[in-house]
Amino acid sequence: MGEKKDPEVIVIGGGAAGLFAGCFLKRAGISFRILERGDRPGRKLLLTGHGRCNITNRKEPKLLKEGYHEAGSYIYSALKSFSPEDAIAFIEDELKVKLKEEDNGRMFPVSDNAESIRSALVDYIGKENIITDFCCTDISSANGKFTALSDKGQQVTADKIILACGGRSFPETGSDGLGYEVAKNLGHSIAPLIPALTAVDVCADDREFTAAVSGVSVNAGASLYCDFRKKASGMGSVLFTHKGLSGPVIQELSREIPRNIVSSDGWIELDFTPHRTIEELDKELLEKIDSHPEARITTLASEYVPSSVADKLGERAGITDLRAGMVTREGRKELLKGLKHLELHIDNPPRYETAYVTRGGVALKEIKRESMESKLMPGMYIIGEMIDIDGVSGGYNLQAAMSEAFIAVRDIMG
Repeated sequence: MGEKKDPEVIVIGGGAAGLFAGCFLKRAGISFRILERGDRPGRKLLLTGHGRCNITNRKEPKLLKEGYHEAGSYIYSALKSFSPEDAIAFIEDELKVKLKEEDNGRMFPVSDNAESIRSALVDYIGKENIITDFCCTDISSANGKFTALSDKGQQVTADKIILACGGRSFPETGSDGLGYEVAKNLGHSIAPLIPALTAVDVCADDREFTAAVSGVSVNAGASLYCDFRKKASGMGSVLFTHKGLSGPVIQELSREIPRNIVSSDGWIELDFTPHRTIEELDKELLEKIDSHPEARITTLASEYVPSSVADKLGERAGITDLRAGMVTREGRKELLKGLKHLELHIDNPPRYETAYVTRGGVALKEIKRESMESKLMPGMYIIGEMIDIDGVSGGYNLQAAMSEAFIAVRDIMG
């Protein structure tokens, strides 16, 4: 038997970014190995879209880039190089997984099962190109080659290397932040890490409110306050939970919550009537009271929020069982305050264990936007969640992973 030949490229990490990099390398005819620390690749992919895998979003790149916060301009060239339409064509035509479009451009497999995407990626790549149980703890560079070293002493050497180690979110899937240490040891700086796209826990007093209406969803404006200053705001669906708040708009705000929130005064303010001023709402409510003085005040309030939420707001205002005509001016003002300015104080900073993505990571100024190649180490590429790019929910983060993988492989092809 001849000596086993080194692959041309090694990909560190078998998550979404690493698997798509493997697909593009396979299509280009470039020899490669994916080194995955777990017993199987794509574990986190199975969690996306609540297990259905929201694989991309059909918006045009110029609209899509607005969903990547501070990194929108940076990632725009990658999105144009491998657009959502390119992603859909690749998944349907080459991976042979049919997709369907749902609200707001979100794309899912027709099967509604993330496993159909994961298994299609693995089959396309070929299991012989994936090495599992390889936890990369260090990378060395010598004589124009890269060598990945594992915690068990394994070594794999190649001409080029793609780091796709993931972030810190859902660490049980293998993304526990180790990749940041590897990049840091190679000279890269790491932007501060914050869990993003996750639920927010509220303090015990306010948890009594959210737990009582757990499972109820309502459209509202939501604003994050830290030390009495508004830090961020948005509008959308809010879901009450036993521990606090979730839903798309809350998950978006989570990326703005500082890690030291416990030592400062932080809260989320909900506005259940964002398209009305408090004066307009007060006028409407007074008219309703005049027209229906015998109705319970919370019944009237339930025209703005679900009845269970109206009851809790009435309880907070001390007017739960009162008929509308008996409510004092002070009681009405307290109810209005709940409808327009409900403050729910944050108990702890968001947790990586429940965050879908990680904000922060390898600094973008150290990575070439046209190729994802490291400016510090030519021949090394960094893609996926381990770089300082995080998108809103709705297929944005997986599209970023695909686009970054595509331009990295394109550059490797020369």
